[in-house]
Amino acid sequence: MKTAELLIKGRALFDGHKYLADQAAAVLVQGTRIKALGNQAMADAGTDIQVLDCAEQTLLPGLIDCHNHLSLDPLLPGYLLRMQDALPELTLRAVRTMQCDLLSGVTTSRCLGDKEFLDIHCQRAQAAGSLSGPRLIVATRGIRAPHGHGFVGYPFCGPENIRAAVRENLLAGADLIKIYLTGSLRSTFGLPCTFSEQEVRILVEEAHRAGRSVATHCIGGPGLDLALRCGIDVIEHGYFMTPEQIKALADSPAWLVLTPSIFFTDARLETLHGRLKEVHLEQRCEVARVMEQVVASKVRWAIGTDAMHGELVGELEHLVGFGASAAQAIAGVTLRAAEVMGMENVIGSLAPGKMADVIGVNGNPLENVSVLKKVSTVVQAGKVIKADLL
Repeated sequence: MKTAELLIKGRALFDGHKYLADQAAAVLVQGTRIKALGNQAMADAGTDIQVLDCAEQTLLPGLIDCHNHLSLDPLLPGYLLRMQDALPELTLRAVRTMQCDLLSGVTTSRCLGDKEFLDIHCQRAQAAGSLSGPRLIVATRGIRAPHGHGFVGYPFCGPENIRAAVRENLLAGADLIKIYLTGSLRSTFGLPCTFSEQEVRILVEEAHRAGRSVATHCIGGPGLDLALRCGIDVIEHGYFMTPEQIKALADSPAWLVLTPSIFFTDARLETLHGRLKEVHLEQRCEVARVMEQVVASKVRWAIGTDAMHGELVGELEHLVGFGASAAQAIAGVTLRAAEVMGMENVIGSLAPGKMADVIGVNGNPLENVSVLKKVSTVVQAGKVIKADLL
């Protein structure tokens, strides 16, 4: 039986690398994969085929959120403390946030920790088609020190306990391992690291032996030096890196995932508990300088929301404000985001054989990333999720 085909037509086509200005703005989908693009898509399309006419829209790859948490919602009052809610409440929240992310154009999400292996269950449900949302790459339980930061993490202490925690996460189905090496703010004690080198090396060893990457919540200080020394694959946040650390990161094989909304989205600061809002505002200028230095450097970076569901484009706007070009920002949620996940052969750009994740927007995002705030069309793995053609 022939697999059903879908022809998506628009005004312009950006494949993730370049505008195909001299070709038809068309993507031919067969099943879950892209069969052809541009003029070839039009030539290969049969007469008995479903056509999705996106009229004046620019077609481009589905977006990738490189740092997310399913049951964390920063718009809830005291949202960090809400991670103590009962599992059913967290699950209902995750179902809602996944739907929100998908409708905003996020077709893949890299989840950096949730409670009680909730992310694994959501991943399996989404893959089976019983839950609507981005396809998920999951870390399961975040690993933090008992005295350390990590509202989404679980406390583990000592080399053998950490080894066991990694193995339990792998048994549950973790795609990567997440460790919290630092807090999120500069404290009166500076930027302390909460794990020893022995503990970190064991964690990296166990993850890498199983072929999994390691990501760390790390904003700078000795923890960042330790992360690079121990071979951690992805630094998350990096708010307080020094120029020397930025250069060291650029010279290493590690990636950096930037999440500027934590400091620069006012709506997010309003829901923090205690004095956290004031402290974030006090340290905002320092973080802005670091972000500008990162963008001007040779560091390989991608972008995540850290759970600002449906607001990935806000992160792009912040980075453009720090000096990134629109093309760099878009690569941070497409091409480069796919590389962070090791999925560049599957997602991140539009090409024959890749997953048919396609979105459509009115306007040219390479001229103004803000047009991505209103995604009119979402196709995920060949399935039409949203088609607002008005």
